[in-house]
Amino acid sequence: MTVHDPENVSKDSNKSFWSNLLSHRQEKLAVLALCILLAIVGLGLVLRLNELGTYGLFGDEIYSVLVATGKGDPELIAFDSIRPVYFFLLKLWMNFGSSEEWLRLLSVIFGTANIFLTYYLATLVSGRKVALVAAALMAISPMEVHYCQLVRMYTLGSFFALLGSIAFLKAWQTGNAQFVYAWAAVRTLMVWTLPLTAVLLGCDIALVLWKERKSKLTPAAIACFVAVIALYLCFAWKMPGITAHSAYDEWRYGLPVPQISDALMMFVNFTSTALPIQECEGPYAGGMLADFYSFVVLCLMALSFLPALKERWLIWCSFWAVIPILLALVASQFTASFVITRYLMFASPFAFIIISAGWGELWKSMKLRVLAVFIAVLYVAIMWMNLAHLFTHPVSEDWRETSQYIQAYEEPGDKVIVWNYHSEYLFNYYYRGKIKTYDVAVDHVLNKEKTEFVDVKLLVPGLQKISGRTWFVIREAPENWTVAWMVYQKFMEHLERNFNVLEHKKLGRTDIFLVTDK
Repeated sequence: MTVHDPENVSKDSNKSFWSNLLSHRQEKLAVLALCILLAIVGLGLVLRLNELGTYGLFGDEIYSVLVATGKGDPELIAFDSIRPVYFFLLKLWMNFGSSEEWLRLLSVIFGTANIFLTYYLATLVSGRKVALVAAALMAISPMEVHYCQLVRMYTLGSFFALLGSIAFLKAWQTGNAQFVYAWAAVRTLMVWTLPLTAVLLGCDIALVLWKERKSKLTPAAIACFVAVIALYLCFAWKMPGITAHSAYDEWRYGLPVPQISDALMMFVNFTSTALPIQECEGPYAGGMLADFYSFVVLCLMALSFLPALKERWLIWCSFWAVIPILLALVASQFTASFVITRYLMFASPFAFIIISAGWGELWKSMKLRVLAVFIAVLYVAIMWMNLAHLFTHPVSEDWRETSQYIQAYEEPGDKVIVWNYHSEYLFNYYYRGKIKTYDVAVDHVLNKEKTEFVDVKLLVPGLQKISGRTWFVIREAPENWTVAWMVYQKFMEHLERNFNVLEHKKLGRTDIFLVTDK
């Protein structure tokens, strides 16, 4: 017969009671976190679907469609052959529709999935609270919303970057070799989608050799790394030759050499601006508010390194956020600029996680909680301003609107001359009229010392003389692209000086001139 000690029974009962209470509380918190996450993902999806078909496709989107269908010029197809995964998926996707909304929906799907993946990765490196904040930053980032609404490969590149990092972390947290093989497979798809993401492979193997040299998974990881690099080199060897000699990439060589401040601003652009860094730096508001906001974002990143000193996985996430931008900055000192928002946006989810970790450090302190609330309010205000600007102002040229406008007012014998490389592909994507399209090349007219240009010379291949009614289509240049802006201004002055301007119509980011010869 067993004799029970009443005191021990009481202690066991109390222990069981508190364990059950704690377990019940954790379950309720998990359900609450799931509900909040679903609300965040839902908000992100609504933002990404908003105004999805309002604007026609711009140049790069049309290039995507042409490459996927094999109808682009050979130079364009060769240029994009180094990133085939997206175009393969887009070709399959186009079997079910071809409207602007449908074509862009593919990017929306991956962009929305990235919100959940950001949350899951953040739970692995810093816990549920930081994960919810990071998912919120991902959901409402105007930059993420903007690129989710384009027929381009950028959200797919981020999808594979996140998925590969998750597999990488799960491998080292669980010791399961299956995750190592999954990491290698996903990283392969990643670099075949966006070649610049190969820098994450370097981060991965550096972390293994630094932190996990004695792990039983290390030999498998090194073998997989070698295999991925070998597959990557199957097409990567031709990249320098293709990009250096392609007119589709020559615009980068006209950008100023990026400075350290440009690299730092990249993290600010991830969170706030819907425009590429070469067109808009910092929040749309500009001035002191932009400077203050930028300072706050960078301080939050710095604060994230406090928990990173204790949490090894957060250090790994910091590598994925910072190293790609630093290497792009270094490479840009020797060749054309790589410090371009869309090229590096695969690093943005990792940046959102470390910024959220920094904000979490403020929230932990009761004395600093008021400051944390103030920063959250500031952040929401900046997001609202930028999202409002994104949805009410065209970011790029709209070839549908331009083509339809000229088609509505053209007359027999008219010509259209477009200042954009391979305009016959862009303008004629939507155009259904009968007039002929020409590209215009712009030569700089230099001063006697050949130190600066004073005018421009228009060269139209295939057209001996510009005569009769002629439509000129000019894509507006950003003011802080000094050379491009000056050429843009001189181009318009040239038209007004040498032709009779019958009409000047501005459609979003595009100028349309109707002229006749004097």
